[in-house]
Amino acid sequence: MANTGTAPVDFDTDVGKVRLLIGDTVPENVAAGEGAYMYFGDDELAAYVTMYGDNVKLAAARCLETIASSQVLLLKVWSSDDLSVSGDKVAESLRKIAQQLREEALQEESSMYFEMIQMFVDNNEDGIADDPWWN
Repeated sequence: MANTGTAPVDFDTDVGKVRLLIGDTVPENVAAGEGAYMYFGDDELAAYVTMYGDNVKLAAARCLETIASSQVLLLKVWSSDDLSVSGDKVAESLRKIAQQLREEALQEESSMYFEMIQMFVDNNEDGIADDPWWN
């Protein structure tokens, strides 16, 4: 079965959170707690999460960019009767969502690091941190 994953999705896991962010949450052919998802299997999503330092938003952004690339390659631009499809427009929308996720991830990481790091000021520019900025 292609794109196999736990069914139903466990949204408490990083893989489940990535699935939620990319909209790949409805499995088909569910049997014995597994199903076939449209875009990615659980193993692929877990690999993305690992590659992006356990940041589910960055992993989801990369997944959306991967889907966008495939849309451009598969759909291209075609028309038939009253229907027209433009793979590049679909891809552009997915890339915008990916960019939004990246920006959210960056904001969250910036906030986290600001809370963790004590900031020091070098007033006399001797290369040695002076008093903490809050004193």
